[in-house]
Amino acid sequence: MFTTNSTFKSDLEFLLEKLKNRDKFAFSKYADGEYMILVNKSIRNCDGWEFNPELNNKEYQLLLDSFRYNHPDYYVGISCPCCQPESHINWMRDNVGSKNITWANIFVNSNYDFFVNNFIPEFNRWEGKVILFANEEGIDKKLPFKIDKYVPLNLTSWKEPEVSKIIEDSKSYSDEEENQLFLFSAGPLGNMLSHQLHSHNKNNTYIDIGSTINPWIVGNNRGYLKGNNKKTCIW
Repeated sequence: MFTTNSTFKSDLEFLLEKLKNRDKFAFSKYADGEYMILVNKSIRNCDGWEFNPELNNKEYQLLLDSFRYNHPDYYVGISCPCCQPESHINWMRDNVGSKNITWANIFVNSNYDFFVNNFIPEFNRWEGKVILFANEEGIDKKLPFKIDKYVPLNLTSWKEPEVSKIIEDSKSYSDEEENQLFLFSAGPLGNMLSHQLHSHNKNNTYIDIGSTINPWIVGNNRGYLKGNNKKTCIW
């Protein structure tokens, strides 16, 4: 975990300080859907995307590579025992590459209000370019922070042949200038891009923000966004 005495809130505050200090880092989170891909099992996610081990081997390898990536500035969120079965947690802890481990749910549940009140204003104050990867439904909608580029995605954007093109295009974006902020609300693609872009260019910041901006993109389609499941996660 990030610190010896980590708590659900203190790890979030740790990431916020890195953001405020304009430290260059990457954060990638893996919850139940990503776990199923990592262990190569079929799944249809709540957002509608599907994974088939017989058809999606390239996608499986990209996600596994992102989970095993190890760098001092690469932070990884994994599932916790209060949210997922213990066997899943143990597998993640045994197989993750990074030593910088925290909660996959770090931005949500009881931490969500803090995220909205602190991270979103920081996104809005970012001095460099802000690039958002999110559902194509949100491309013309008003967002709570300024962006310079909106990369529209659909349910197959994390699969071939789209994913290879998105990765290569994104590497080009990352080279345009330094101190850019890349935000991923993109399911498994967010994990892949956090790894691929950080590995390619460490002069920017890359954050997998998951479903946190869904209210502005596709609506309140998670329990925590409706005021439910505001629990404090534990190890």
